Amino acid sequence: MLAYGYRKFGGPAVFETLTQPTLTPTANQIVVDTLAVNLNDEDRIERLGTNADVPLPMIPGHDVVGRVSAVGSAVTDVALDTIVAAHTEHTYAEQVCLNADRAVPVPDGLTPTQAVSVITPGITAYKAVRYFADVQANQTVIVKGAAGGVGTMAVQLAQRMGAHVIAVASQQHADEMAALGVQQFVAYDHHNPAHVLADQGDVVINVALNGVDGKADLAMAKFDATIASVATRLPATSKSIRFRSIHETNAISDQAALQMLFKLLATDQLITQIGYQLPFTLDGFIQGHTLLDEPHDGRIVIEK
Repeated sequence: MLAYGYRKFGGPAVFETLTQPTLTPTANQIVVDTLAVNLNDEDRIERLGTNADVPLPMIPGHDVVGRVSAVGSAVTDVALDTIVAAHTEHTYAEQVCLNADRAVPVPDGLTPTQAVSVITPGITAYKAVRYFADVQANQTVIVKGAAGGVGTMAVQLAQRMGAHVIAVASQQHADEMAALGVQQFVAYDHHNPAHVLADQGDVVINVALNGVDGKADLAMAKFDATIASVATRLPATSKSIRFRSIHETNAISDQAALQMLFKLLATDQLITQIGYQLPFTLDGFIQGHTLLDEPHDGRIVIEK
């Protein structure tokens, strides 16, 4: 089979075609023939060599939708030819092997491209809203980084929880936020959200790049608010803040999160924003990572 990866760290041009043996599942595994892959910022960070633990050569990728082509001897609940999605590893390949219990069936009403586009951003947002922030009905929830992949999901999920959602993003995303039904929008490039939203948030969810500007999060939060952020810490404060750093957790399983996300997506209760659909070729992956390195709108999906 063909896979796409790199033998050295660097820019998108490090990608090459890597010929791999056909995959054979162990007793508890399945093999899927890849239909679509979602590109994430984590893939870009790995490619740049920021994480010294990434082994070389590397076949990257974490999000996949594919058709089950082989099942292990102990797998009884996954049928051949079922289309499934998973958050796993080494997905930039024509085949992906994974533990059967990581796979989630894709509803008939969803295309592989739609389904794969919500895997990482949707799982992250779902856990941020439901577990880390513990959003409740009638709370005022401020989402910073609201126009990003995770942010747009967090906005919609918090709204479904019955929260009053305030979105913070750049002015160019004002119409997009309005289309999501956001009740209040603050453009950080026109106004200072820390001043406009001072002491208003019962919950502040910061999914902007690296959880930037914790001081603004504190300024926007009420005295006893919850702040859930992709940052690892907050500046010192006199407020009685419950701070939760958003990270990988099994408190809610990826599979449970995906099942709910697919249900909402299939019933038009959740919108996914796909910006680019590229071919499942070496050029497609290079182009996709070139886009990852630049400001871009919408998910980048590689599809067959």
